[in-house]
Amino acid sequence: MRSGWSCVTSGVSLPSTYREQGIVIMVFFRRFIMIFLLFVTLVGQAKEVSHEPHFYRNFWYPTYLIKRLDYCLMGGKICGEEVATRYCNMMGYARAGEQLIDKNVGFTNYLSTRVECKGWRCNGFKLITCVGAFVHKPEKEYYYRYKRFVLPRFDHYRVDWCYKNGHQCGQRVATSFCRRMGYLRAKNYKKQDVVPATKTLGDQALCFGPRCSGFSDITCYR
Repeated sequence: MRSGWSCVTSGVSLPSTYREQGIVIMVFFRRFIMIFLLFVTLVGQAKEVSHEPHFYRNFWYPTYLIKRLDYCLMGGKICGEEVATRYCNMMGYARAGEQLIDKNVGFTNYLSTRVECKGWRCNGFKLITCVGAFVHKPEKEYYYRYKRFVLPRFDHYRVDWCYKNGHQCGQRVATSFCRRMGYLRAKNYKKQDVVPATKTLGDQALCFGPRCSGFSDITCYR
């Protein structure tokens, strides 16, 4: 048998070198697919980040507890961008962009402590640019389409069960109330008897005593 060829009991096989080449090609192809998918994912994330609108604010000679902010945290191991980012987070921003060191300030305060730094070795920031992102998260549709008014009132009085002179009660009043509140119509409502004082929507008449009725709640819809 010639070298470089493999022999099987059931028929003719390909040369062993061809098999090895095929395995190498398959491994290379799989790695290529994985790298390509990873690249596509990273590009997509980068596009999402780049599409977010940002806003910026420059803090010139930033201070902390009245004194100049030190360029490092206490201990001197964490300095620069990380300190600036923590400062921006405290100010309500997402991260720090540009930061410039101001050497030999002489009198600074370390972030998140009351410990001061005194002397010519104390450095601060000349500038910290904080970066924030505008996040647009509109409310869900059902958040503003429905609203439930518990013990609804009109001119400080509970809304009377009837619209005017004991007529057009219930639905007519609930719909009128919802339209006054900027909604299209009333979805649900419940009656409550023995309300101490009410006021009608139709003619603004007042009612006092145990015979007055009103609404325990009105659910409006638009």
